[in-house]
Amino acid sequence: MNKTSIFLILFTFALGMLSSCSKSSQESEFKEFEINCNDGTVRTGAIYLPKGVKPSDKLPVIFMADGLVFKETKFKEMMDSLIDYGCISPVVVACSYENKVQIQGYNLAYRNAEYVEALAKNDNTLAKLFDNHYKYFINQFIPYVDKHAPVSQSKQDRIFFGTSNSADFGITLSFRDQKLFKEYWCYSPVYSDIREYEPLSTDISYSICWGAKEEVGMFDYFPNLLKDIRKRGGKVNSWVFSGGHDRDWWRYWFKQELMRRFPYNKSE
Repeated sequence: MNKTSIFLILFTFALGMLSSCSKSSQESEFKEFEINCNDGTVRTGAIYLPKGVKPSDKLPVIFMADGLVFKETKFKEMMDSLIDYGCISPVVVACSYENKVQIQGYNLAYRNAEYVEALAKNDNTLAKLFDNHYKYFINQFIPYVDKHAPVSQSKQDRIFFGTSNSADFGITLSFRDQKLFKEYWCYSPVYSDIREYEPLSTDISYSICWGAKEEVGMFDYFPNLLKDIRKRGGKVNSWVFSGGHDRDWWRYWFKQELMRRFPYNKSE
């Protein structure tokens, strides 16, 4: 083998390695993590990073409670496709995984007590679980994401997304800590009760939807909830879809909200 042949082989190998590295750096990521909580428990979650993200970026971020929905129903693949085809601009999604284990002595999972303030109002055990999770979400989960992901810390670039019980948690959060998020996407919030809260002191908007086949009555509960939020100064965009309490519908409307909120900008 002559020197020219050896050079061509080495050059081709190096080019292939460079191409491989370049391709790898352009793939999206879904990084799972654990956080040792102040209450002695360990909580898990994940961060979705769109392809091509740089450490110096300050991307908008969606904080998602019930984050296992993202993992289990192909949200990552949907996000990748929307970004690849120029339907939306890049956005980070931070997932806080829910605890589905049943609470001993209760016909409830931990996620029910941790997300739904209304369940905790008359029970000290459930109240403690709600409070521990609330403190974790505010004081540990959000700061972890800010530290480990290239996200903007401006309220204008931060959105809360929750479904079912975690949607209730989002509505409660919007009144208890108004500096965190500009928008709340709350799908099928079935147990919210904000009648004891004072009017909002800052500008917050809500996207709230539910299914016509929900077990909770659309002719009383949901309209009254929207009325309560608007009465307290919240700006609400609401709609009804034809299904029930359904992950597929939530995924579909999450996609629609992504395209509304993060339209692709060719100049980026």
